[in-house]
Amino acid sequence: MVTPNMPSNSQAIIDKFLTGDFQTTDSTNPYIVPVDPYVPPAADPNNPDNTIPDCSKLFPNENRVYDPVQKACVLVEEIRDPQEGDNDTLGEDPNQALLRKMRNDPTTGYGASNILDDYIIQGMGDGTFLKFDPSVGKPPPIFGLGLFDFLTGGNQRRENKYNDAIKFMQDNAYGQSVGNDLFNVFTPQQYYRNVSGNLLDPNAQRTPQGQNITVGEAVEAAVNNDYSEVSSGGAPIAEDLSGGLLYTSPLTSVDSSGNRTRNDDAYKAAIARNIERNKKNLGTSGFSMNVGGTGRAGFTRGR
Repeated sequence: MVTPNMPSNSQAIIDKFLTGDFQTTDSTNPYIVPVDPYVPPAADPNNPDNTIPDCSKLFPNENRVYDPVQKACVLVEEIRDPQEGDNDTLGEDPNQALLRKMRNDPTTGYGASNILDDYIIQGMGDGTFLKFDPSVGKPPPIFGLGLFDFLTGGNQRRENKYNDAIKFMQDNAYGQSVGNDLFNVFTPQQYYRNVSGNLLDPNAQRTPQGQNITVGEAVEAAVNNDYSEVSSGGAPIAEDLSGGLLYTSPLTSVDSSGNRTRNDDAYKAAIARNIERNKKNLGTSGFSMNVGGTGRAGFTRGR
């Protein structure tokens, strides 16, 4: 570009350049705006950007960092030990990893129900019937999946998990083996009938004053308490989230008008399960026929 003060010969140009008097741009160009080059805030420690949140303070102990694209504090993907369980993936979200472990834990009600739900078959009689099927959960023989499945235990690994889940059901009296490798998960009525005769306190002798009553008597007392409150009104039940496990049923039923009413069989079984679970885990039922001196029956702990 030729400027008004550009020298006419090469030596003059060199002299002008050496003396600092050489102009290389057109000072009369109205479109040139002097600006400083952009420096990202993260690259300039002397001038931090206060708009970027401190994720470690906002989410302590959650291992989050600020993502400028999402403009949010996001979890850092972590690499986990592949030996932690089935179907592990690298970089799995910690919350998803916890949920996956819960789903695959045969020693809990949630995990056992999730595992056994794939083995439901038709059976004769009441309740839900289960039977181990080696084809359930078996990957297709492509991309080396069959070999990997074999090396990690294959059918034996799945059968062991199935048996562990069945053991949870047996240990908690939620069902029984009925022959032909079938397992019958009890209905609420069956379960309640089986445990209603158990003593509320297994370590005490029943007295004429009824200080050690049966589980059935305790449940009936609790139900009668609740029935006395039904007529007094209260907010209607909008949604019932119960009954999600293999051995439970929804605590309410819906009529043709959309109104919910209590399912007494499921309700009694749920109270009885709480009592039996407390006895097993805490050594006491956690149930009293006179809570706080009110004369009302109910739980004092572990409900």
